[in-house]
Amino acid sequence: MSVVSDVVPVTCRVLVVDDDLTARLLATQSLQQEGFEVLLADNGVSALRIFQEAQPDIVLMDVEMPELNGFDVCRQLRSLPCGKLVPILMATGQDDVDSVREAYAAGATDFVTKPFNWKILGHRLSYMIRASNMTEQLRQLQVSEARLGNAQRIARLGNWEWHVSSGEVYWSDQFYHLLGVQRGRATPGFRSFLRCVPANERCQIRHWLKEQLNCHYSGFMAGINHSISIPGRDLMNMQHQIEVFCDDKGKPTLIAGTMLDVSELKQAQDQILKLARFDSLTGLANRSVFSERVKLAIDMADRKGFLGAVLFLDLDNFKRINDTFGHGMGDLLLQEVARRISQSVSSNDKNCPLVARFGGDEFTVLLPEIDQISDAEVVARRILESIGLVIDLAGHEVVVTPSIGIAIFPHHGEDVDSLMKNVDAAMYFVKHAGKNGYELFVKSMNVVAKRRLELESHLRHAIELNELSLNYQPQVEVTSGRIIGVEALLRWNSQELGFVSPVEFIPVAEETGLISPIGEWVLREACQQARVWQEQGLPRIRVAVNLSVRQFAKQNLEKLVSQVLLDTGLPVNCLELEITENMLMDDVEGSVETLHRLKALGVQLAIDDFGTGYSSLSYLKRFPIDRLKVDRSFITHVTTDPGDASVTQAIIAVAHNLGLSVTAEGVEEKSQLEFLRELHCEEIQGYLFSRPLKADDLAQLLDSNNGYIRV
Repeated sequence: MSVVSDVVPVTCRVLVVDDDLTARLLATQSLQQEGFEVLLADNGVSALRIFQEAQPDIVLMDVEMPELNGFDVCRQLRSLPCGKLVPILMATGQDDVDSVREAYAAGATDFVTKPFNWKILGHRLSYMIRASNMTEQLRQLQVSEARLGNAQRIARLGNWEWHVSSGEVYWSDQFYHLLGVQRGRATPGFRSFLRCVPANERCQIRHWLKEQLNCHYSGFMAGINHSISIPGRDLMNMQHQIEVFCDDKGKPTLIAGTMLDVSELKQAQDQILKLARFDSLTGLANRSVFSERVKLAIDMADRKGFLGAVLFLDLDNFKRINDTFGHGMGDLLLQEVARRISQSVSSNDKNCPLVARFGGDEFTVLLPEIDQISDAEVVARRILESIGLVIDLAGHEVVVTPSIGIAIFPHHGEDVDSLMKNVDAAMYFVKHAGKNGYELFVKSMNVVAKRRLELESHLRHAIELNELSLNYQPQVEVTSGRIIGVEALLRWNSQELGFVSPVEFIPVAEETGLISPIGEWVLREACQQARVWQEQGLPRIRVAVNLSVRQFAKQNLEKLVSQVLLDTGLPVNCLELEITENMLMDDVEGSVETLHRLKALGVQLAIDDFGTGYSSLSYLKRFPIDRLKVDRSFITHVTTDPGDASVTQAIIAVAHNLGLSVTAEGVEEKSQLEFLRELHCEEIQGYLFSRPLKADDLAQLLDSNNGYIRV
């Protein structure tokens, strides 16, 4: 339950008086969200008119205004019969002490400094209205003492009166309670009250009360915030309001006061400030705080002539962990990573480093002062080593790696924006270079970053602009030379960028999530084309489509495949789905389940790039797959490198023992073919037989010789 909903009715009106249009718009938007009805005045004359017509519950007024300033307006409001008790909050400059004094002298209830924190200001207005309402209740003599006591207890508000001429002081029961004093144990008076105030605040309160005694007209009101210290209890925050009553000669005769416990409000304000400046998940500083600290560090480095560094860190393949284990596990991972980064930089605490969560799985580190550039690299290496260790997530052991960019100021940026732009470019350079490392920014990286943004921008429209296409590379049966299948390979010919290599644009598609709609397009296009070939009377072959990490992680993958097959009319056994080895091993149990659902459809399954990832031979018998594809990196040197030859031989032997067939990729030489033939490898794919072909060219190849190629 919010504080505002308990205190301020929906119909409460606040009159905002400010000649600044932006300030009025901000006030309207922010205060309406807090349940206020907002009235606006752009000058003092309008404020007086609207005040008398609308009778607002509280006034928020700027000091500096043309024609009639805030002090004059405040004095005139206090002279109105309906304006004596309405709370007036004056807005002054940050260090404008004179304006604060004049605001109180003019009859302001309290003051607030610019710029505003609107969320906190809404709470403050609420409590001022509550205090004003309780003060008004105190002035209503017909309210019974019992009801008044209950109201004060509920509101945690006590009242007191000081008859100046006689020196007599009255404290209400709730005022005693707020001070932690029992009635009869202390004599009501200023000295007894001060004993309950922390020593460091007593001088300020004495000075405040002395100023009120110099008031010479009735109805003068003033306020102060202070603490109350009670043994055995937490320090309490109080908001104190007083009103001065004078005789005909202007001499104070009575001072009446109310003291409101605003400890909960103060806690709410502190929490709001914390949420505004710190990440709620990791407890680290957020982007806003980090940017502020970087600006200060750059300014300090410029004045004193030393170096500083910013590290930008992004977790590699974090999306895969979220998709595999769920967002709850992802949050646990982020918390552990935050802890490890903080520990990695703690040994550098002589320079007051700052670790922040920049957003998502991005973290930043500020090293405000370093002796040499290598100091930043040392920290980067420590972070790499720390994060790279196995992380236990509720019984699941995972390994995550970071890509880290480093920028040095002032060399790589003399302001926050340019520095962060360059360190971001350095981080993405690491991503494209293979991840799990760090790089120091150099100017050429901006070219890489610009290229990536261009690719992402144009790739978003590639499907609708019909820029994507598929080429098909034949897969040939070794014993007969018959084309028994093709692998669909994605190509992009951009209207603006020209032909873009898959090696360049597919990683961008993976990182941005564009691979999901693109992958669905590839699946549908390949199935449709295979169906067209069959309708043309060409030999019936299977078409192999590569699945992306994001596609494989989706819960409804089999529904998508089933729907595409239904829409295109392609027989299920003519479709083969290729999954990389690493994708399967990231979550073995989940992979087994997904593969079984796909296999139930009747499609064929193959493991692509086998041998380049984990040592997963022992898991093969658990996967319902049809064939292994030996990666081209082994085939390239299979006749010259004994190690590659041994690995290839072992893969083929294990596959055959498990009843699986084998397709060798990247076959370009006859000697490689003969080696594979001796091992009884079933299928070959590579430039020795054919490069990837367009659909029409592949149709001609199938039509000639009835789909056979000389082997």
